[in-house]
Amino acid sequence: MIFNYLKKRYLIYSFLVFNFVLAGTDSMAQIAELSLVEAHNLAEQNYPLLKKTPLLEQLHEASLDVFSKKRAPTLELNSVGQLQTENISIGEEIPDNPNAISLPLETFNTYLSFNYNILDGGLTKAQKESEISQYEINRQQLNVDLRKVKDQVNSLFIGILLLRQQELILATSRKDLESTLEILNASFQNGTILESEVSKIKVRQLELESESEALAEEIMANLSTLSKLIGQEVTTETSLFLPEVGEYIDTELDITRPEQNLFEAHKSYLEAQKTRIKSSNSPTLSLFAQGGVGYPNPLNFPDISTATYALGGLRLRWNLFNWGANKKEKIKIDLQRAQVEIDKETFEFEIDNQRGKFINSLQALNKQIEKDYQIVNLQESITEQSEIQLREGVIKSNDYILEVNAELKAKQQLELHLLQKRKLQIDYLTLFGKL
Repeated sequence: MIFNYLKKRYLIYSFLVFNFVLAGTDSMAQIAELSLVEAHNLAEQNYPLLKKTPLLEQLHEASLDVFSKKRAPTLELNSVGQLQTENISIGEEIPDNPNAISLPLETFNTYLSFNYNILDGGLTKAQKESEISQYEINRQQLNVDLRKVKDQVNSLFIGILLLRQQELILATSRKDLESTLEILNASFQNGTILESEVSKIKVRQLELESESEALAEEIMANLSTLSKLIGQEVTTETSLFLPEVGEYIDTELDITRPEQNLFEAHKSYLEAQKTRIKSSNSPTLSLFAQGGVGYPNPLNFPDISTATYALGGLRLRWNLFNWGANKKEKIKIDLQRAQVEIDKETFEFEIDNQRGKFINSLQALNKQIEKDYQIVNLQESITEQSEIQLREGVIKSNDYILEVNAELKAKQQLELHLLQKRKLQIDYLTLFGKL
């Protein structure tokens, strides 16, 4: 079972390791000790997606500046020239009429136009609030995306610890075989056992050496992947530490996930949109002025000469009736807000619904670990007795190797279940946002 587990982990990480080799190894600082929480932080800081943070801030500031500039006065230069087939003519039908007026067919007007919004009904403020809400959505979405890195770190971190533990177990088994081999060699020299009995132990030694080499290679591959993920070199000498989570898990944990903040940001954005709609229908008051030169005089109808002119005043705008469009928009936003609230409740429900699964799994693992300890103790005793019987020639090497393998498997199962328990506790805390 344990080797199937290791094989599965190797397949999972082989693709990541392959990408790492293709990308090349960057110069990274080596670390002597690394905790899981530190690995989370380093991975988030090193993750390329984090580069979006300053871009989001710059985009947010630029958008706010745009809204601020909209409140500033505007000054426009305009120029209009036209030729028409006819124009106003008064009194021309009376010969020699001194009061006759005939406007020219060609006209032009060049002028500066000044506008300043004194009152915009709170529209600019509402637009700013909408932009702030949108920025918060983008920021919280980034936090949600970064959280996924924690799951990758957890798998690598605990996987490396498991492989290291298996390596230690194999090293202990090899050491025990070496001691047994020395005794059997002496017995062979004395002629009390056959050479084949010694050879069988040597074969098992070579098999354990091969398994140890495979474990070492996989450990190096996973360490390389973790190094690339956190941006610092994690070596075989680096001590890895899991957080102290206690013997049992807190069954009453509250959910504190970044997704919850994202849902709240969406609701704030929708509220800001309602305020913007209301402001767009409020009265606005602006100051305007215009001055320039025109032919004929734009302000004095009888004056058909080129003349300068100026005018100014106040402009009031108030949309009194829009056929209920704003009301419909507000209803639409209320429905969207209700949908976001349902999505939030569904998200929290699905997480909370996994609480029982974790508790049941932990209880089952605790029972299994108790049995594993009993099996290991019994198997160690059996192996010791088999070693004595082998020395005395009561059993053959094959029988002894079977007991050695059984003890090795029992210890591997125990370590696997112990680490599965730690992983289960860590996954539970991560799921509820506590790690």
